[in-house]
Formats: sequence, C-alpha cells, structure tokens
Amino acid sequence: MRHTSRNRFGALAAATLLAGAGAVMTTGTPAYASAPAAPLAGVFHPIKNVGNNKCLQPAGGSTGEVAIVQSACTGALAQQWQFLKVTNSGYHLINQLSGLCMYMNGPVAAGSPIAQVECTTVSNEEWKSTPAPPEIVTLMSRAGHRDTNLCVDVPGGQADEGLGVQIFGCNGTLAQRWIAGFQ
Repeated sequence: MRHTSRNRFGALAAATLLAGAGAVMTTGTPAYASAPAAPLAGVFHPIKNVGNNKCLQPAGGSTGEVAIVQSACTGALAQQWQFLKVTNSGYHLINQLSGLCMYMNGPVAAGSPIAQVECTTVSNEEWKSTPAPPEIVTLMSRAGHRDTNLCVDVPGGQADEGLGVQIFGCNGTLAQRWIAGFQ
C-alpha cells in the first residue's frame, strides 16, 4: 500500500484552480491553497468504449482500490471520470464516486490490469489522451512519464459485463477507442 498523502495532491489542484480563477470564498475572504480540492461540477463524464458501448467503472462500483471494469452505462457516479491535467501531455483520470485515480496496476507491459488507487504523483497514474477530450480518444499509459505505446484496452474487444480492462499495445482498434468528456 502506498503512503503518499492525498492532501498534497488536493492542495496542488486547489492552488492551480484558485490561482487561475482568482477565487474568493463567498464571504469575500481570499481562498487559500491549503483548502482541500472539491470535485468540480460539470467536469465528470463517462468513458465509453466505441466498440461495445460499455462504460468504465471500478469493479462493483467500489470506492476501494479495485480493478477498472466495463459495465452497461447507467450514469452512476462510479462511471463518471474527471480528466485532470497534471503534465503538458498527461492527465489523472479521477473517479467521481471514489475520488481515486485510474492506475496501471503492474509492470509496463501488455496485459497489465488497470485499477484505481489513491491519487499521487506516481507515473502509473498518468494517461495521455489523443486527442484531448471531449472527443473520441485513445488513452495511453505515461508510466515513467513517457509515452509507452500501451493503451487502455478491452481484452479481445469483448462485451462481457464486468470484464476488467488492461493496457495493450496501441493499435487503433475499437477496443481502444473511447468516447470521453461527453454526457
């Protein structure tokens, strides 16, 4: 289990948002970067596979560190994701229900499963969206803070309910094409 503080990430996100917006609290008091980051309304959207029309969510709609699976799209909070820009070419994909980040859970190799874990600066949580959302995209792992040519993939392009997604060599098939950033 990792022991990196989630508050550090939340403070950084809050500072970035507040600096860009020049935000103040409703009392007129300046907002400080130490305030925890709250989910932003309107920024969470499903990630839906083009090939089988299934949405990504944590297994069983869990808020724990579990596998990311495909499931019939219901609009549930577990199926809502925020693309949070963390580097020039990378995003954290944050689940609305759990507040956890999508994570390549294994070696940087084809077939490694994808899970959700506490958001940190670990490079296995960084994803490159091509093109940027909202759009039909491919999601490439940026493990090691570099392009890996390994993309979020539905194994065999199957439509099985609850099937865990993996990373696999980017190949442009429908199993790796995602509708992201739309309701």
